[in-house]
Amino acid sequence: MKLSHLFRPFPLITAGVVIILVVVGGYLLWQRHYQTSQPITPPLQSPPPGIETKEAEEIKSLFETIRQANLKKNIDLFMSCYSLDFKDRKSKKLDTLENWKNFNYLDLTYRLKKQIISGDTANVRVEWLIKITKKGVGKPEDSRTVLDVVLKREGDRWKIKEIKPVS
Repeated sequence: MKLSHLFRPFPLITAGVVIILVVVGGYLLWQRHYQTSQPITPPLQSPPPGIETKEAEEIKSLFETIRQANLKKNIDLFMSCYSLDFKDRKSKKLDTLENWKNFNYLDLTYRLKKQIISGDTANVRVEWLIKITKKGVGKPEDSRTVLDVVLKREGDRWKIKEIKPVS
């Protein structure tokens, strides 16, 4: 047996191993790049860092009360969410009643985008997703509203002191 026949497949085996290593290495590098390029998003329900869970839950509860008041068209419950210092409090009540006469809420959800609490004041950005129908028309309409809301602690509850639309 000649020694040259023994080493003849060696270049083929080497080339095969190199090709396999390049394919596996490329796959692993692609996986690593893919995982690091994905955006990291926090869960929607977790409060932003630096906010005590109790305060965040109380603020969430306030917006849930507003949601329920709108869906049930309960003006007393709705106005209980507003501070006595809220500018044009009476106009807010009348405008809300007028909206309820003209629209039916099919769905109303919110997302708290940011919350900054400083003592008895909180600044919150809230996004409302609204599905309504005009009375008599029946065709559903979707809308999105983002508001910066200033909250004030009155007694043991947070209440809305000021609302500014985000442009």
